[in-house]
Amino acid sequence: MSNQQIGKKEVERSELFYFWDAYKHTTGEQLFELASIECPDFICARPNGERIGVELVNVMRDPESAQFEAIIDKKFQADPQDTMDRIFGLLDYKERKRSKYGHWADKTILVLQLFDCSISSLKRLLDELKIDFTDYGFVEIWLADYTGTEAYRDIELFGLVPVRWWGYHQRQNPYRKPYG
Repeated sequence: MSNQQIGKKEVERSELFYFWDAYKHTTGEQLFELASIECPDFICARPNGERIGVELVNVMRDPESAQFEAIIDKKFQADPQDTMDRIFGLLDYKERKRSKYGHWADKTILVLQLFDCSISSLKRLLDELKIDFTDYGFVEIWLADYTGTEAYRDIELFGLVPVRWWGYHQRQNPYRKPYG
């Protein structure tokens, strides 16, 4: 494994820790890392010992477009509709790729990481959706809002699958305030 691949995996691991914290806050269940592989990104265990894959996917504009929009248009967040289009494109892509997960194909949580468009910006569009996300073969699908990690040191989730976790899971911690 090259130094670049090791670095990428360490970044993914730090992003996984944010997800674990939000996941435990939302579901009450703590996940534990067992292995780091590539398809899916991580193998984890639930408290009952069940093993499950976790696949992390970045949802963001390409860096050149983001920089151009920030400098020229003073637009620092991605357009919500464009972000929804990216989400659906990535869902379709990951669903096609899921067969390469082998044993983990039907035992993987998909985490769509939002880096330049917050869940609160997408909430209206998400609430209007009439799509059955269970048609995708992932055991769970989450949108994870990483836009506030620098300020809050945590993320918020929007559950797509399973139905019992559908919706925006906002942090209700009264002590949640920006660091600094």
